[in-house]
Amino acid sequence: MANTTITIAPALVQKAWAKATWEAGIHKAFFEKFTGTDAGSIVQVKEELKKDKGDSINIPLLMPLSGAGVNGDNTLEGNEEALIYRDFSVQLDQLRNAVRLTGKFDEQKTQINMRADAKAALSDWLATTIDKQIFDVLSKDPTPGRVVYGGKQTAESALTAADTFNTDLIGKAKRLAMANEDTMVKPVRIDGADYYVMVIDQYQARDLQNDSKWIEAQQHANVRGEKNPIFTGALGLYNGVVIHQCNRVKREDNGAGVMASHGLLLGAQAAVMAVGNDPEWNEDTFDYKNQTGFEFGRIFGIAKSQFKFDGTNLTDFGCVNVITSSVDD
Repeated sequence: MANTTITIAPALVQKAWAKATWEAGIHKAFFEKFTGTDAGSIVQVKEELKKDKGDSINIPLLMPLSGAGVNGDNTLEGNEEALIYRDFSVQLDQLRNAVRLTGKFDEQKTQINMRADAKAALSDWLATTIDKQIFDVLSKDPTPGRVVYGGKQTAESALTAADTFNTDLIGKAKRLAMANEDTMVKPVRIDGADYYVMVIDQYQARDLQNDSKWIEAQQHANVRGEKNPIFTGALGLYNGVVIHQCNRVKREDNGAGVMASHGLLLGAQAAVMAVGNDPEWNEDTFDYKNQTGFEFGRIFGIAKSQFKFDGTNLTDFGCVNVITSSVDD
């Protein structure tokens, strides 16, 4: 009797899958470690609308008193100062996304834990989306007096390939942030010392690390032993500014064929995230419970802190844009 070879169609052979799914990229929110409910946070979370109804929240700012007061027995009555407030508004909206599995049979065919992956993917999606929105609002339309450019340029469109990021710009941005006592960008206070945080992209980081003054400063800088989150993962410390790298920093063609990156020098309350609820997770079934769907979302709004200090013109409250060329390798 002749031997008979039985061939199984490739489509019928169960494929072996790694049970742990690899992630495409790093999805954790960069700004998570800079976010909190206190006034010293770079991104301050306002939770008033978790208890009250409404679709916006107004953020007040009490301006400093400007009068000289009176001396001796000069009359004070009739010369009192009025309290002056400025404010800006944060609008809320609902943002949701969902994943729907194709059915129980597809789940049976693979060892991949699709349900766990769906939950992880949606959680990462929301964190990443919030992160990108924070970068967008902080980089959009910097107000006069809150932006510096590479080299000696005065506009993004004028940047040339030579106008790269360096330590001089760190110092210039810090001086600009502190220039006016009444409108200065508030630093973050840690253990009695004041710091700013600067976020740059990988191209600005490359140029900075070629700066001899940066190289020398890092030989003496002390950030490794610091436990506060603003130091975690930092490239280094220079002139009281903690430098971080994040590839979500805005980068674009300046209109003259030069790629430009929008680094950010950040202080306390640079942005506000107003929330209307905690992140919400829901599951639902379809087609007689054969299919399962997962939904994740939140009611929130993000805005750059801005006030009309002079009563007329908006000024960014907690950030300075540092825009430089960032040519490709």
